[in-house]
Amino acid sequence: MVANSAGRPAEAVRLLGEALGALDAIAGGVPEHEWLVLRCNTLITLALSDFLVAGLKPARARLRAAEEVARQAGDPGLTPRIAYQSANIHGRGGDLATAWNELQRALSHLDAFAPREQCSVHLSRGMLALELARPHEALSSFAVAASLAHEQGFGAEERMARHNEGYATYLVGDLPRALALIAEADELVEDVSLGTEALDRARVLLEAGLVSEAVEVLGGARARVGDDERAMRAEFDLELARAHRLEGRLDLATASAEAAREGYARLDAMAWETKARVLGLLIDLERWRRERARATDLVEASADLPRAAAATADELVAAAEKVGDSELAHAARLTAADALLAVGDVEAARQRLAGSDGHRPASVSDELATAAVTAEVHAAAGEATAARRALSVAARRLAAGLHGSASLDLRTARAVHGVRLASLDIELALPRGSSAVLEALERWRSATDRLPSLERPADEQLAALTEQLRAVHAQLRADPDPDQLARLRRRAGTLEREIRARDWALSSRSGGTAALDLRVREGREALARADRDLLWFFTHGGRLWGVGIVGGRARLRDLMPVSAAADLAQRMRLDLRAATTRQLGPLTAAVWGSLRASAQQLDDALVRPWGVRRGGLVLVTCEEVSALPWALLPSLSGAPVTLARSLTSFARRVGPGATHDGQPPAVHVSVGPAVPRAEAEAAAVAAAWRGRGATVELASPSSASGLVAALARDHVVHVGAHGTHQTQSPLFSSLALHDGPAFAHELQSSGVSAAHVVLSACDVGSAVSRPGEEQLGMAAAVHSLGARSVVAAVSPVPDDVAAAAMTRHHEGLARGVTSDEALAAAIAATDPVAAAFVHLGGLFTDAR
Repeated sequence: MVANSAGRPAEAVRLLGEALGALDAIAGGVPEHEWLVLRCNTLITLALSDFLVAGLKPARARLRAAEEVARQAGDPGLTPRIAYQSANIHGRGGDLATAWNELQRALSHLDAFAPREQCSVHLSRGMLALELARPHEALSSFAVAASLAHEQGFGAEERMARHNEGYATYLVGDLPRALALIAEADELVEDVSLGTEALDRARVLLEAGLVSEAVEVLGGARARVGDDERAMRAEFDLELARAHRLEGRLDLATASAEAAREGYARLDAMAWETKARVLGLLIDLERWRRERARATDLVEASADLPRAAAATADELVAAAEKVGDSELAHAARLTAADALLAVGDVEAARQRLAGSDGHRPASVSDELATAAVTAEVHAAAGEATAARRALSVAARRLAAGLHGSASLDLRTARAVHGVRLASLDIELALPRGSSAVLEALERWRSATDRLPSLERPADEQLAALTEQLRAVHAQLRADPDPDQLARLRRRAGTLEREIRARDWALSSRSGGTAALDLRVREGREALARADRDLLWFFTHGGRLWGVGIVGGRARLRDLMPVSAAADLAQRMRLDLRAATTRQLGPLTAAVWGSLRASAQQLDDALVRPWGVRRGGLVLVTCEEVSALPWALLPSLSGAPVTLARSLTSFARRVGPGATHDGQPPAVHVSVGPAVPRAEAEAAAVAAAWRGRGATVELASPSSASGLVAALARDHVVHVGAHGTHQTQSPLFSSLALHDGPAFAHELQSSGVSAAHVVLSACDVGSAVSRPGEEQLGMAAAVHSLGARSVVAAVSPVPDDVAAAAMTRHHEGLARGVTSDEALAAAIAATDPVAAAFVHLGGLFTDAR
């Protein structure tokens, strides 16, 4: 039993075989009843080991042999034990109906089991309830098992129960609590199957949208699974296929799905094989759609694929119903409907969906997948109103799924599950014009873009881990020898993973955040009051589109191919980085010539056609044209430009709330070590504000805790320090202060209430884009956590240029100039590379 629990079934088969041999050797030497009971229990345990190694057929044969021995023994206590093991094996094999019936037989005679075995029965009931999409019943069973295990001191069973309780909690929609329970279970060190726990963790991470993290967990754990653990290997392959599909790596997804299907087929696990086949069909359909989008002449030639997929999915519905798996039957119907939509058979698709009427998806991601196909059926049938209604409900569901989370990491990742829905929403809106497109774009940005009321309590464990990471960075700055350097980097990576895991598990004390309730009309009114135009760039069908509100009028434009825009933007980014080195020598003219040529081309395609006319411009960008020095575009030279998350996000950050009630602002200035001109820059910033009667705090020396406190307290915060943008872990982007780096993730506990934040540091205006146009980085975190407006650089900037530009910027602010106007004037009066500084969020004015 220990070997089975620890994921070593082949060892269990060997040991149990030896036990049967030993029993044969003592036959007649012990009382017959005792001998028969021992043999029966050995066969019962061996049945599970046989299944894990070789599949259902040998397992059923062992159970039949056990039933015969139990009959000979005439012991009623053996029958429920056989029923329990039968339930366990059939459940793992996917025959859920048989498994549930057998488990009910076992539960009706629970007194036949010892206390440890009773824990296992409750655990099995919980896991079967999960497969049957009954998460609340599962939670109840796991809680009973955990309580019993704790009372009896059964560490392995308690760990398993707590871990599964976490998984069930994610199914009922509480991701932070789920991740916290799983983390707590991991601290109970026992000899249990770490493979099962890795699967659960990966599934929760996938639901959270943390796809690359799930792939890392799955890949690492699968590599440790032995060749004899066929069932476990197949489970890992199935989850890897799901993860790779979400990543968009369809070839890897297909290979993993096929490996899972073959593995389950060898085990005679028909239901699980069916799950792998359904997933394989979905991957094939996604690939087919990609081909159709790239080359329309392939459509007719490849139309047989979705037709065949629909027919296969129909067959799989019957297979799922045969084993009593309603969740699998629904997934197969949904796949059939999706395939039928691809070939235009709308009524047949509708019929497939009707077969799942009353079905309740087991998770938010499943619910959103169902909503996508449902909305597409309505759209294809010409029922646009019904389609839009379904999409609106889905957007609210996505927002509700973030309830209670205090983690920016978790909240931004979840948007991956709404990408298909958002694309359909835009497709339906395009024929209806600019206003409809704006509403569609806002709907999905607003689902995850909320001004947070985090109220997250201080967490001692997270604080301790962060201090350890800061200490490691201090050691790295000391330039250690190569061996120590490698060790410190490994330690930093481990701490970052632990910090992220702890961050995901923390809940908001307020239970959530306040949803954006502004409408597009109110956003347009805010633009008019601020005397600003708006351009919002988005991608659809391989094209870069724009919707603008210029001079109060909304317009829609198809601008250029996405690939061309992305190439020009990338060239601008690379040329700007080269230009800031100031060591180009004879290449200087060529680099600047290339930079200005790209800027001119983007300007001609994206900005000039709109004829921007108001006092400034608000830009909402997409990943392909993000992190650009917009001030270098000829049409925007000297113009106030603000980069906003959305129209309503900008509107929430202008107006009376952007001032400080007519009182002199409180200003905080932090500078970091080893920054030339830092002290002079700090003194100039302080002088600009003191001349206006402001209270100024100069942090000397600067500290992470001091900066975090200032961002939650003061009106204006200036940081002059070296900055680092972490592409792989954007919430570990940092500002180098005297006591070590201040990390973006540290700002989450207290939030940011500063009206205006200036990050005079290289690169911290850069951000990592996640699916759904969610962005993470230092400046993005400061903005998302509540700052009204933020100034930051999207590339390295020479120290003298940064000091000069930011001093001018503060001098303009202190005179009462609006923050975007102050930055535009500062850039125009400084070296051209100052265009790397961009203005994010809304508008700040020292209006006294």
